[in-house]
Amino acid sequence: MKKFAIGAATAGVLAAGCLGLAGTASAAPVSHNSASEAIRQLQELGYTVQVNVVNGPQSSLLSECAVDRISGRAGTDSAGQPLTPAQAGTVHVNINCPSDVS
Repeated sequence: MKKFAIGAATAGVLAAGCLGLAGTASAAPVSHNSASEAIRQLQELGYTVQVNVVNGPQSSLLSECAVDRISGRAGTDSAGQPLTPAQAGTVHVNINCPSDVS
């Protein structure tokens, strides 16, 4: 009986872990085609977006820039429930822009 209880507990923990990761991974699917597209998608999902230019002039058009990294997307709360974008708040989008804009 002890072996059954340990096996059942292990299976439960693994299942809960998989569900938690699935919620986080699917919280905000965003394509990385261009910075403007990624920002638009995040805003449509309900996030507040903070853009950080990490390379290139800040005066560049977003459509000419590429996404380097997105951080701060929704995860889970203390009860393991997925956060909505409104609960998660602001996401940070780091972008690279071309140096020679013509």
